Amino acid sequence: MFHARSEKPDIHINNIEADNMEILKKKINRYPLGVWIAISALILICLAWLMQFYSVIDWEGAVKLGVQDDSFTGDTTERTLADVERGVAIADILWALPLTIIALIGLLRNKFVGFIAAMMTFAICVYFPLFYIFRDSTSFDIVLVVIFLWAVPSLLGIIGIWTNYAKYRS
Repeated sequence: MFHARSEKPDIHINNIEADNMEILKKKINRYPLGVWIAISALILICLAWLMQFYSVIDWEGAVKLGVQDDSFTGDTTERTLADVERGVAIADILWALPLTIIALIGLLRNKFVGFIAAMMTFAICVYFPLFYIFRDSTSFDIVLVVIFLWAVPSLLGIIGIWTNYAKYRS
């Protein structure tokens, strides 16, 4: 913000913004608060990938638990949708689950690869809830689950590790 009479930035506002982010740099035991938030988010995200893994092993069991919506025992449309969802589950297991594990290990070891893998994982976990939010067939309780278990923690994780980016540069 600039004043009308000068070209100097409003230092007071900049300091307030910087002070608000400093809390995420405050060290709690081994890691800053922002990194703890990211680690917590990654652990929650692992639950999603484990549910996808269970789905691939026992699809109908996952349908009964409510982890998946469409059954392979239903009509043609339902079987087709189940096939699409199974493809997504397999992709999650092959790409997103290993990426999340790399992110967790990398963050815990203060490695740049952990920072990058965490950002990639968080991007996936902000994107995939949007898929469910904008489907007419998704129930409201599932929308709440994907928002509060993955999208919000992922956004907080992005802010937390971005604030501590310098920790992973070296």
